[in-house]
Amino acid sequence: MPERVFDAERFYAERRRKGLKQPAAGEFLGVSVNQVSRYERRLQDPPPEKLPAAAEFVGLPLDELAPRYGLPDLRDLRCDAGLQQRDTSRFIGTKSAVSVGAAEKGMRRLRPDFVAPLANAYGVSVEELEAAQERSFGNPVPDVRQEASRPAGPQGAPRTLAEKITYLLDQTYTAGSRPTDAELSRKGNAKVGGILLSEDLVRELRTGETETGDPDVLGALAAALDAPPVFFTSENPEDAARIVAGIRTVALGVMAARGAGEKPLNEEWLDFIAKSIDDIIGEQGGPAEGP
Repeated sequence: MPERVFDAERFYAERRRKGLKQPAAGEFLGVSVNQVSRYERRLQDPPPEKLPAAAEFVGLPLDELAPRYGLPDLRDLRCDAGLQQRDTSRFIGTKSAVSVGAAEKGMRRLRPDFVAPLANAYGVSVEELEAAQERSFGNPVPDVRQEASRPAGPQGAPRTLAEKITYLLDQTYTAGSRPTDAELSRKGNAKVGGILLSEDLVRELRTGETETGDPDVLGALAAALDAPPVFFTSENPEDAARIVAGIRTVALGVMAARGAGEKPLNEEWLDFIAKSIDDIIGEQGGPAEGP
């Protein structure tokens, strides 16, 4: 199932902004200072069960610091509660967590009398836990939460500009190859032939510190991320996710046809794909404007 994606830059920026030191972060997370440094430099991701504590330390919602674009399974719910698998035995009154481990791996379902105690420990409803269990067994189950309880953030499709930027970065790059804000600024400006982006502006847009509806800025940002501009201008969050999925699907198909394996496409191919999808979306949205 989709794991959360830790935003190392956001963690670092919030820690520094609030005057918090790395040793304090290490103590709060229960890891060494060296580990905190590795997290912030994107050399290693925190264990998923550490992410709630990381978000709490810098005062951010978990969905902001470490978004997950999908619905959780049993392991995800446990990690979101900041629990290791062995911790669950005390909630279900057993000597070990073997039964929880088996359910998380999709091998054997939880005993009925374990469901309510675990739901309570994870801070979710019984219905949510049962749905997550089905996903652990490979059964697609829709979101069973009440609409009012669903976060407006990236639990499903990206909605805000900041979420869309993060979504593109997460879907396009591995942790070690993700471009910096400065690199995105330079690339976007070079592709549009003007100075529309700066390192500070990209960072502020990515973290949600500022918003913009300027089509030129959004166009440069889309160019920097090899996406069609409609990705940022569409008001339908499902459209945004569908556009990115289409781009990546086409890209993988082209790579497979060329025998490139996991080798990234060059910029010419990415431009072609982005423009083609932009044209398709534009045609679906209505007739083109006249001269």
